[in-house]
Amino acid sequence: MLDHDYAQARKQYVEDVRRSFHLAGQDAYEEPPQEGAASFFKVRLLIAVFIFTAFVLCDQTGSRFYHYSTDDIVSMLQKEQFQTQLDAIREAWSMITEKND
Repeated sequence: MLDHDYAQARKQYVEDVRRSFHLAGQDAYEEPPQEGAASFFKVRLLIAVFIFTAFVLCDQTGSRFYHYSTDDIVSMLQKEQFQTQLDAIREAWSMITEKND
């Protein structure tokens, strides 16, 4: 009976040690979560900054973009002319992200 208790205690000790190494190794080599999402956000932010800079540049110089002036673009945005297209894009995006989860 004493040998059986000793064997069980030894087995438990080995399992505890293995778990402690597994957790330590996992922390040391684990990649940071959501790194892809952070880089995608940075790309989107960079694109938004470029678009805003181009808009301000066109406004200051009086340039046109595809025959639209900055005043035309502002009036289109204020009318919410593209709201149905934006809603369709948002719905499609939410369906795509739900499938990936």
